Amino acid sequence: MRLSLNKIAPRLSRRTRERELLLDRLASLPGHFSADDLVLALRRDRVSRATVYRTLDLLVDQGVLQRVTLDEQGARYEVIHGRAPHAHLFCLGCGRLTDYTVPLLGELPRQVRRQTGFVAEHLLLRVCGYCQRCRASGAAARFKTKKS
Repeated sequence: MRLSLNKIAPRLSRRTRERELLLDRLASLPGHFSADDLVLALRRDRVSRATVYRTLDLLVDQGVLQRVTLDEQGARYEVIHGRAPHAHLFCLGCGRLTDYTVPLLGELPRQVRRQTGFVAEHLLLRVCGYCQRCRASGAAARFKTKKS
């Protein structure tokens, strides 16, 4: 997947070589990635960490990326430009983040507005629990014991 600079660039304040490289590199990253993943992917291109963080913030502000903030693991990002709304399943054992399509989730902001007058800017639904692998390995039980 290549993010088209022609569609996104009008929203960017400056079209630089570094930003073009960053947009190209987004296509090669997994669905959910950290800023450090992107910094690492761009290290040979000599794109600075500051440029990566500033551009990620800008792309989040413009609705191209979504920042998913997790507990101790910090934030991960995903491309949402042109994607249907979805939930995130977050495993408390291993930290895996998985997309989950929820039918009619995209209707929720309109329904909320009709019923309450509240206008949602974006929708983020995170379901926290334990993945099948962690439950099978007993990680879920160990984690619950530590918290008690």
